[in-house]
Amino acid sequence: MNGLHNRWISAVLLVSALAGCGGSDSGSVPAVAPSAVGAELPVPVPTGSSPIVLNANTTAATFAALNLKLTLGKITIASATTVDFALTDGDGNPVLGFGSSTKSATAVVAAYPNIAFSLAKLVPGVSGSPSKWISYIVSTVPTTTALSAVPTRPTTDNTGSLVDNKNGTYRYTFYRDITKIKDLVASATLTAPNVAADLGDLAYDPKLTHRLTLALSGAAPGTGTNTANGLQLTPAVNMTNPLNVIYDFIPATGKAVTDADPQRTIAVKESCNECHGKLGGIPGTESASVHGGSRYDPKYCTVCHTDQRKYGRTNTASSAGSFPAGSSTYVADGTTVGDLPVLVHKIHLGKELVKKNYNFGGVLLNETKYPQDIRNCTKCHNGSDSAAHKTLQGDNWKTAPSRLACGACHDGINFATGKGVTLADAAQGLTSSEFGHIGGARGDDNLCNVCHTPASIAINHIPVTPPNPQNSLLVAGGNNNTAAAWIAGNTKNVPAGAVIVAYDIKSVAVDATTRRPSIVFRMTQNGAALAFNNPALKAEMWDNFVGSPSAYIVYSVPQDGISAPADFNASASGYLRSIWSGKATGTSAGTLSGPDANGYYVVTLTGVTIPANAVMVTGGIGYTYGLTTTQPLTQTNVVGYKVSASPIVPSLLTGGLIVAVQDVSMVATGYTGRRQIVVDSNCDKCHEQLGVFTAESFHAGQRNDASTCAWCHNPARTSSGWSADSTSFVHAIHGSSKRTKPFTWHAATTTESFANVGYPGILSNCETCHLPGTYDFSASTSASALPNRLYRTVATGKYNGTATATALGVFSLSPYVVKDNVTDYGAGFSVNAATGLATQAAATTLVNSPIAGACFSCHDSDVAKAHMQSNGGALYAPRSAVLRPDGSQAEACMLCHAAGKVADIKARHPRQ
Repeated sequence: MNGLHNRWISAVLLVSALAGCGGSDSGSVPAVAPSAVGAELPVPVPTGSSPIVLNANTTAATFAALNLKLTLGKITIASATTVDFALTDGDGNPVLGFGSSTKSATAVVAAYPNIAFSLAKLVPGVSGSPSKWISYIVSTVPTTTALSAVPTRPTTDNTGSLVDNKNGTYRYTFYRDITKIKDLVASATLTAPNVAADLGDLAYDPKLTHRLTLALSGAAPGTGTNTANGLQLTPAVNMTNPLNVIYDFIPATGKAVTDADPQRTIAVKESCNECHGKLGGIPGTESASVHGGSRYDPKYCTVCHTDQRKYGRTNTASSAGSFPAGSSTYVADGTTVGDLPVLVHKIHLGKELVKKNYNFGGVLLNETKYPQDIRNCTKCHNGSDSAAHKTLQGDNWKTAPSRLACGACHDGINFATGKGVTLADAAQGLTSSEFGHIGGARGDDNLCNVCHTPASIAINHIPVTPPNPQNSLLVAGGNNNTAAAWIAGNTKNVPAGAVIVAYDIKSVAVDATTRRPSIVFRMTQNGAALAFNNPALKAEMWDNFVGSPSAYIVYSVPQDGISAPADFNASASGYLRSIWSGKATGTSAGTLSGPDANGYYVVTLTGVTIPANAVMVTGGIGYTYGLTTTQPLTQTNVVGYKVSASPIVPSLLTGGLIVAVQDVSMVATGYTGRRQIVVDSNCDKCHEQLGVFTAESFHAGQRNDASTCAWCHNPARTSSGWSADSTSFVHAIHGSSKRTKPFTWHAATTTESFANVGYPGILSNCETCHLPGTYDFSASTSASALPNRLYRTVATGKYNGTATATALGVFSLSPYVVKDNVTDYGAGFSVNAATGLATQAAATTLVNSPIAGACFSCHDSDVAKAHMQSNGGALYAPRSAVLRPDGSQAEACMLCHAAGKVADIKARHPRQ
């Protein structure tokens, strides 16, 4: 009986309760114990009252729109491995007739194009190495030209037999005999690079944790190659809601794994999808970049992307830190790049990798870019204490270091010799390191955690961006609008001794008589309000800090005939340190009083006049980053982040640590604020904190509030012939891969620009960033703003397109402006902050209309441009030619694109 028991398991579990199951399944685990050996435990028959019957008359569109739910029943592993399951729709109705088959001219057996099964075992690690998955599905299916099955890399099983019980339940029988895979591989006659040992130990061991995966996906019957003979007659119409099922169990007990059983749950799809929207993309859309969007769960990925992927591949060796150009690196310097821990780490590290010219199946791994600091390991590996994205082994990155996982990022280290190049040295352009692996040569992982303790690993993976070596405090004529200090990229994971500062605004007001704006605010350290120093006694506002934030005020005044614009067009600010010390002048002048009993100060911008006709007046604290005059708030006493006198401005310090403080804002009393379009929490799902990346930053991490980007990046702002309005450039950056003309605004070189940015999510899902109803103007505040939105300035003055232009000139210039240094587009709109008086833009300046300008940022083809212009949209048009005297808009976009219309914006930008 024991022998039989080792060949049978039975389990019943709803897909929604499976670890890592896909889709939006719901339900509970049936109160049914696993069956005894040999006993029948049929899958529960769906009881829905309206069966869905699929047949030859089912349209491709109906099939593609199926939203399937799957309930697993009995699983039997024997010479004939079988899986019982039930299919229902979203309402619980049974689905009958699923599983069309195809048989090509060279096929020996038919296949089920919409089904893919796999089965793998979890093998414990040895000598300190991590456990790993080994797939049993490593043999081919015979064809008329190759009659015998032979070993291959991990694949899926869909050429078995499928029985439809005509009640919503099914039984699938694997084509492959799981218990004989080891024998098949061992008996094969192989020649290099086909090596049997590369497929690992394939013996069926029922005592180990096993993983069954099932994908329901692919083309509707009759479309693509899902035809009776496998020949394509019509384009594929793919299932838009593919289903991934993952079930971990132990065959010897017939039970699903528990937290106490051996597992390997390192990352879950919920974490991936915060950036990717849906891992792999949506089938049938531009986002379907990985496996056509059919495989979207990392737990599914693990059964194919194993170390077994080295089978049949030849090793590619690097030389001088680079692989031969154009070569494939399926196995790179002995490492299986397709093994999931290796592949995922290398994809995300991208251009920071030491070795160059990685090429995995056409994916150039060095060219990928990660939108936050790569050392923020908990972005993907949440650990067992995360209720939302629980990963029991998610802390392995610090508790179980290995050459495999660590070497995937630290690819310059040769553990066999102990030599190599560190990431830090490579980032400085060095091609060698003094020690390489300071622990010397290592042939296994046994001693990794002796030196690399969880605490030390965590310390060395605190995301901190280094100072820009070209900053203006270090280099004469250097960049003044960058970072001269280290910047912590995650306020939840900062160096020891770092202080968490926060800004708090109590109120914003405009004096009815003087029209001076004021902000009541306070600043806290680690949650407690702290008073500022006496400027007569100290040079800095706080001990152990230099610099400060600024007080900002923004508003809008009449422009282009619109009396109450719905977009900001004026701003002013005062640097708090200068106001505190009494050195602020001009429109930056101000007074500072306080604190009161609760620690609040009042800052008044005495050099600013808010005109009586201003609207949307809003104040904020934060935003500062001009190094030589408005140095960001920087802590100077954190160990390891030294400070020193600037060689350029000796009175200022360079170095130290910036823990970027979240900017805060508030609408002034008596005013209505600008409509809210985005929220920081959406941006931070990908960026963690806006402005901070692995090796560089923008705005020194100081401008980190997405909702206030529009303060400076407003419709009146232009740069290099591009609109610098946030509605334009943010779309253009994220939609770069869709554009026909490269977005080269602020390009540093001809190869490094925003045009190289690839968006990891679903570009059509506007709600990844936007609040519902704001991008399609169905929200009341967005709809009411439509008549009062401003035209976006895209060109003012003259543009120099000659060879003598600066490095940031010629290449970064917009292709839509004349670059002869003669054509003068005139002066743009401006507001004198001291008087509040506005100067209207010259009639010759070029503008984009508000809706067309935003759409054009992604949809910039000639056809799209012509469509927008023919319907009243303005694109790089003279202001005088498109603005109506009364300020009313000529755009007719909403006639077709409003909610419920024929080309509804939301419908044209599907979320999933």
